[in-house]
Amino acid sequence: MVTISVKFKLELTKEQKQKILDLAKKYRDAFNEVSEYAFNNRVFDHISLHKALYYKLKEKYGFQSQIVVSIIREVAQHYDSVFNQLAEKFNMKRNRKRLIELFYKEIGKPIRRKKLIVKLVKRRSYDLKLNPRVCSISVIGERLKKIPYYGWNKHYEYLEKYGYGDAILYYERSNRLWYLIVSVDVPDKELKPKKVVGVDINEPSNSFVALHDSLGKSKLIEFSQQVLRLKSHYQKLRSQLQAKGTRSAKRRLLSLSGVEKRLVRNFLHVVAKKIVVENSPCVFGLEDLEGIREFRENNAKFKGEKRRLFSQWCFRELQTLIEYKAKLYGSKVVYVNPQCTSISCPVCGYTAKENRVGKEFECKNCGFKEHADIVGAKNIMLRVLKSLQNGAFVSRPDA
Repeated sequence: MVTISVKFKLELTKEQKQKILDLAKKYRDAFNEVSEYAFNNRVFDHISLHKALYYKLKEKYGFQSQIVVSIIREVAQHYDSVFNQLAEKFNMKRNRKRLIELFYKEIGKPIRRKKLIVKLVKRRSYDLKLNPRVCSISVIGERLKKIPYYGWNKHYEYLEKYGYGDAILYYERSNRLWYLIVSVDVPDKELKPKKVVGVDINEPSNSFVALHDSLGKSKLIEFSQQVLRLKSHYQKLRSQLQAKGTRSAKRRLLSLSGVEKRLVRNFLHVVAKKIVVENSPCVFGLEDLEGIREFRENNAKFKGEKRRLFSQWCFRELQTLIEYKAKLYGSKVVYVNPQCTSISCPVCGYTAKENRVGKEFECKNCGFKEHADIVGAKNIMLRVLKSLQNGAFVSRPDA
């Protein structure tokens, strides 16, 4: 089962906007209040928080019961997420007590929310109708009904075919509109893989995603440079507007907020879909790059411009998109050890830094020559084949 998010714009009257705004502001204040209580009392599980704060929040803010439960659970989930990030960053086992101590040492302040976001539960705090396309949302003391919503035809099809789950009510400051982001559970396709495809996502200094499959086909997709051009353009534009500091510059900054993120994410979606659609059904091999960002940022060699470029490397976002799209198209994803994939010879196995010079690869042992990014993809593909152990459904790798 794959959970995807579909986004709809709400058409609200002035009175409805005000009521939803009041709900969202109180939701944010209650979230921050629960978060501060959790931090001050070192209580981070939702059961203990529920016992301590449920009736207090319900009385103070006038929320519907389900909204109070959602706030408490959301705070607990946010802290769990932070603890997991710390465990990954410091390569620790997920020992709750040790992670809490590390949290106070490394972060030392409660989680706070600034954005206007409300988590809604299906049937209880919101509901949708497909014909006509209207929704209802519970606010303070009442339920707003027959609110029209608009979106893409493909998203309507998802709702009609698979139904819908919980949702998020979200306010976008740049255009002053409210959106409903609805979760939809789409069943996985179970198709027999025809091949294994190695995917090498290069660092920002390179400009390609390299693919090589077990049928012997290779491909380079231009990627990094386009993303970096987008990011550099908007970074320069933000710096110029911030330096001006005028009211019109601040308005322009507000209108730009989120534009860069949406453009980059759209580009990543296009690349991920191209990779998945052209190769499915198959087994995709990706590098397990967990912890690489922290390692590089702490490395003395990565300072200044190198560090800025590396921080803009959105490898994990692309991997996540490939992974979830692969499930929709009946493919699987396997993660492998990334060590030495670009300097190991896929023919004889000889590994040495001298094998690679820039984007050219030439094995110093057997003389094999190839584009260095393709070599990385070949080695990933071979490691996936090895990890599967039973590769009867794929052709022999053509190195």
